[in-house]
Amino acid sequence: MDFEELYERYFHSIYRTIFYMVDDETLAEDLTQETFLRVYKGNFKRQATLSTYIHQIARNLVVDHYRRKALIRWLPFQTKHEKTEIRFVPHTWIEQEESRAMLYAALQTLKREHRAVVIYRKIEQLSIEETAHILGWSTTKVANTQRTAMKALERLLRGDENGFA
Repeated sequence: MDFEELYERYFHSIYRTIFYMVDDETLAEDLTQETFLRVYKGNFKRQATLSTYIHQIARNLVVDHYRRKALIRWLPFQTKHEKTEIRFVPHTWIEQEESRAMLYAALQTLKREHRAVVIYRKIEQLSIEETAHILGWSTTKVANTQRTAMKALERLLRGDENGFA
């Protein structure tokens, strides 16, 4: 696969993952471009799948960004991304958009590690092994963190303020 095909295949997934982590469109675009620049310049050694390799680069760039900025905790959800104007849309679309906004808001309040696991496992639908490789964790830690994160997310969506497990 040449680089252009690789870019087309993985761009949206990587952008979406980074966006969920940083909650800033411009920053997500910049970090996504930097991810693919590093993939292009990098040396893929086939120790993992190509998808896992690219996600690992993206995650490391996000972590490095926050380290440089000394922003250890993740920024809270801001509604600027959810203010799209909806006109003449069927009722079910509006309900889906509201549900998506609620899920996104709850996701933004999870602990950093919990959010990462939910993004990789449930949104990006990566395997436990791929997620463990990206995060540098054991598969047991990924499974346990996922279970805890999903319980916390469920509590948050029910409106329980103690959802921060």
